Amino acid sequence: MAGLLQEMKRRNVVRVGVAYIIVGWVVVQIGQLLFESFGTPDWVIKTVIVLIGLGFPFALIFAWAFELTPDGLKKTREVDVTSSITPKTGQKLNYVIIASLVIALGYFIWERQSYEMDDQSVPVAVAESFEQQAADEVVATETIRRSIAVLPFVNMSSDTEQEWFADGLTEEVLNSLAKTPDLLVASRTSSFVYKGSSEPITTIATQLGVDHVLEGSVRRGGETLRITAQLIRAADGFHLWSETFDRTIDDVISIQEEIAIQIASALETAMDPEALEQMMKAGTSSVAAYDAYLNGVGLWRAAGATTDIYEALKARDEFERSVQLDPEFARAHLYLYWFWTTDLASNQVLFNLTELPREEKIRYRDEAIANAIRFENDPLAKEFYRANEAWGRQDTQRAYRLFSEYRNKRPNDEDAFGSLLLTMRELGRFDEITKLVRGILERDELTVELALQSLQGLRTTEDSALMRELAQQSIAKYGDNNALVLYQSHRQLLWAGDIDGASLILPRVMNANLPDDLFDLAQLRQMCAENRVGDASKQLENIKQKHPSDLGMWWIGMKTFGDEQGAIELLAEFDESGDFGMLADYLAYAHFDPKPFPNFMKKLAGQGMETRQVINLPYRCNR
Repeated sequence: MAGLLQEMKRRNVVRVGVAYIIVGWVVVQIGQLLFESFGTPDWVIKTVIVLIGLGFPFALIFAWAFELTPDGLKKTREVDVTSSITPKTGQKLNYVIIASLVIALGYFIWERQSYEMDDQSVPVAVAESFEQQAADEVVATETIRRSIAVLPFVNMSSDTEQEWFADGLTEEVLNSLAKTPDLLVASRTSSFVYKGSSEPITTIATQLGVDHVLEGSVRRGGETLRITAQLIRAADGFHLWSETFDRTIDDVISIQEEIAIQIASALETAMDPEALEQMMKAGTSSVAAYDAYLNGVGLWRAAGATTDIYEALKARDEFERSVQLDPEFARAHLYLYWFWTTDLASNQVLFNLTELPREEKIRYRDEAIANAIRFENDPLAKEFYRANEAWGRQDTQRAYRLFSEYRNKRPNDEDAFGSLLLTMRELGRFDEITKLVRGILERDELTVELALQSLQGLRTTEDSALMRELAQQSIAKYGDNNALVLYQSHRQLLWAGDIDGASLILPRVMNANLPDDLFDLAQLRQMCAENRVGDASKQLENIKQKHPSDLGMWWIGMKTFGDEQGAIELLAEFDESGDFGMLADYLAYAHFDPKPFPNFMKKLAGQGMETRQVINLPYRCNR
């Protein structure tokens, strides 16, 4: 062993190794400094480090096998060991080592002085302010969870069709962040209110009740993609993190995940980064499928906000294209399930979107949720899909159990909150609904999405004071920017018996951007609440004439007018034919009584429907 070490010294292998390490370190430090100045991508310096590391063993092998002589490189065995060539080569290597050490020491001193100058450039008062602010933030995080709003990414492309792509990407980033347990994320409905807004970030953050705001832009041209994103602290407008991604469209999936992970890291959430990354997996490796999916999400959300049938149909086309490109893309299958569920629900505004037979729609709906469950890799997401499946099959007790379990594990998922409220409402769990909504108001966590869901869920209870408080808070926070909040709040005030308060809101509802059928129903409710029976009778006939095939409109109109028998006869054919899916849609209404439908009651046997409390409309016409 000693002989080997002696031979390595004689052949200058040790000197070459030391020189290589020092020179390599200097090259990396200087290279990193230069690359940062020129804005070179991170992968370049990483590549340099890897290459230097890989070259080390080759340098040692080279030093062992060759000697540098006045006549050039020669194999070591060809050089006379008694000559002075080898010692002279070692002396030259000593000079290289000394020079490299001097350069390295100089760089170390310069870097240290730069840091000291940076520290000294901050005035003492400012430094103390920063320290106090940091201390305050530590105290705050002990009692308040971190919160963020993701504003709609701005479409900077010349092609307006890319608007949907930008909206879909925004929602996917939002959904990824919402999976972080200790991060409160404002709902998409809340954030999208500010699409195109010129409001200052601090104002938006205050209105949404969040501490941080993420904003960004998307520019897409052909196969190239530029996405910019910046995380802003609302308290002072300070940029905590910003990044520009210049990639090809092939990288869109990884960009979405990377943005969410970097933000979660910047906010120092408690979530383990590796676990967070696993949850954020998009579920497809096909960029084309993900592209179609993003477009579909943007179109579907736009359809929900505007009740535009054509946008909804275009969204369906995008989701179908997505699953054609990647048949195992679970999220795209889930959205198809939601499309067909909406198309089948006669109590929805976007009802009967297609002209297909009902049996065929049911088949498409069931296939979509089955595929979503089959291909989903995230066990928690699979649980959520199974809850939706149970809901679609009118297995309300199982749906309630699964939605409850899922929401306990992912409390920030607002879709799960709305679904849970629906199951509670159908099962008559009114005390639980009241507790959930009261908790949201007490913690000041009312977002637009939670407001809309709570306004619909709470009217199944008899807590008039809480109904009024929810309506007033919803109007105060979001009434100027969200027409549906106004519409639902007007109905909530009537449920609470506040006829005068509802009357004051009605003109704002009528001036909002809503479909005509909602205007017609809002007016009918106010007429009946004020006992203007004659006007209400004319309005009901007007509804029947304007919406001759809208079963849901007719049923709601009859119930509001107080025509109980007419409402029962309207749905009797579905009980006789066994089309219980149509009847199940109306379980969402507290004033729907399933008992007049014997076959349907047999279907619901054992689910607690036998004791379901039916709450009559407090504002119906008193004829």
